[in-house]
This record gives sequence, C-alpha cells and structure tokens, in this order.
Amino acid sequence: MIQLTTRGLILGAVIAIGLTSPAFAGLVDGLAAYDRGDYATAYRELAPAAAGGAPAAQYAVARMYLSGEGISRDGAEGLKWLLKAATAGVGPAQYQLGACHEWGIEVAQDYSQAARWYRMAADRGVPVAQYRLGLLYINGMGVARDLVAAHIWLNLAASRLPPGEPRNAVAQLRESVAANMTASQVAEAQVAARNWAPTGDR
Repeated sequence: MIQLTTRGLILGAVIAIGLTSPAFAGLVDGLAAYDRGDYATAYRELAPAAAGGAPAAQYAVARMYLSGEGISRDGAEGLKWLLKAATAGVGPAQYQLGACHEWGIEVAQDYSQAARWYRMAADRGVPVAQYRLGLLYINGMGVARDLVAAHIWLNLAASRLPPGEPRNAVAQLRESVAANMTASQVAEAQVAARNWAPTGDR
C-alpha cells in the first residue's frame, strides 16, 4: 500500500493552501514543532489556528488526534477536524477521509464515500488518492467498474509519484489494466490523462 508521511502530508497541505491564513505564524511554528517531535508545543500552536479556521492547522490537529501524538487519541475529535479540513479543500485531508471510509476507520466502511473523497483529492493532484481511486474503478467498489477511468487515474498517479518502488508498482498495475483494454480505450485514457489539470484553489 502506498503511504505518505504525516509530515509530508501536512507540509503539502500548507503549500497547497498558501500563506494567506491570519493564523499563519502559529501554523508555521506549530508545524516546525511537530517536525522536531515537540508535540505539546505543536498542539498549543496549531489548536488556535485550527479553531480560527486555518485548514492546514485543522488537518494537522486531526492527524494529532487520530494518532495520539501530543494529546490523547480521540478518533471522533480527529474525524471532526479531518472533515473540516477536507471540506475546506485540503487535498491530503480529503485523501485521508477517503481512506477512513474505505477501511472503516472511525466511520462505517462506505466505498461510495471513499470514492467521493478520493475523487476530490485526486482532482487536486494528490497521487496516492489517484492510485486508490484507480483501484476502486478496477474493482467496481463504490463506483461502476471502468477500466478507462482506472487507467487514467493510475497513469496520473504514476506520473506524479516520486521515482521508486511505489511509482513502479503503480505503473505496472496500469500496464496490467491496459492489457485488458482495447487499443482505442487505451488511447482514450492516455489523451484524457495528458489533458488533465488539477482543480481547486487549495
């Protein structure tokens, strides 16, 4: 399974959101504290920023509650902040919320909800969400089985993942999907992937 580090997801959310939040100073200080393992300081800085509406802080606080870093683990509270961040358009939060629905973590397992949140994150260019969405299309879980759609999302994920084993595995899966498609279907998927562009302002 492809995974992204907590730090990488949080920092990616900050970059994606930009530097416009009025709570930006607390956000930066909180993320720096998180990075060095000072979770008490991280929470002290990030909680007010999250309450003030900073989506990246909401996502960071959600991660802390869900993992029990610096605070007592509280799945319900973590899910609350995760939903806020995901609704605000934080791609990594949308991906994680999709994963919660796919695997039944803190919520009832629901593949259609997983596909919904994965699609939002995939549209924003989160490669692991593109990969997971591709798998759902391959297996017809939460969405109608669609090899063209699967190929598109796997192709995009493979193009956006850093070089290494996960990227190679996704590319190999894409090729195995292509082996079960017609030439015109593969061409259709390739054109769609080439013309794809991320959406959203966060």
